[in-house]
Amino acid sequence: MQIHFKGTNYDLPANITELARKKVESLAKYIGDNKETARAYVDLGKETEAHQNGKIWRTDVNFDVDGSRFYAKAIEDSIEKAIDRSVSELARELQTARKRQQSLVKKGGGVIKSLMRGLEA
Repeated sequence: MQIHFKGTNYDLPANITELARKKVESLAKYIGDNKETARAYVDLGKETEAHQNGKIWRTDVNFDVDGSRFYAKAIEDSIEKAIDRSVSELARELQTARKRQQSLVKKGGGVIKSLMRGLEA
């Protein structure tokens, strides 16, 4: 998995980059065998330079896997909370997509089975 980082209105310290890398790499369990082709683009930073407190920390994550793009954005009062929230939102989206794919495969198998039964008669 390739992970690209960008800092907007913020110089990325090494510990924040490493935290974000660990969190994004934890999404690999949802994508199965496509770990090599997956790409994540993480944008960390402040909403504006003018504000100093409140919900000013922003995290945008674009996650590309198998030709599909998943996106999550979070604005929180600390950069760590914003990273956690956006990664959990991405995990939820990836789980939903995987369940949808599995149900379509099962439906297709059921249709094929019913067609095969129709040919036997």
